[in-house]
Amino acid sequence: MDGIMNLLHYILSNKKTLIYTTFIQEEYYKAASKLSADGVKYRVATVSNTPSVGSPDHRYDYSVEFKFYVRKIERHRAEEVIHS
Repeated sequence: MDGIMNLLHYILSNKKTLIYTTFIQEEYYKAASKLSADGVKYRVATVSNTPSVGSPDHRYDYSVEFKFYVRKIERHRAEEVIHS
């Protein structure tokens, strides 16, 4: 179901340039707060993945992928904000 909703949002949105991807929820919140604080409008697509059995690192839950998208003209600014 996530895939269908992401496709629909992609088609209807003007924010189609992928700028950042993470599986770690803490990094998701950090990136989202930086973009919001700087006034960059973005959208996030989430993709649910089946967790792998016997994953060596149990500190993080890699079952959800967060993808940040912005308008093409805001790409450079958004990347600077996230990586600052």
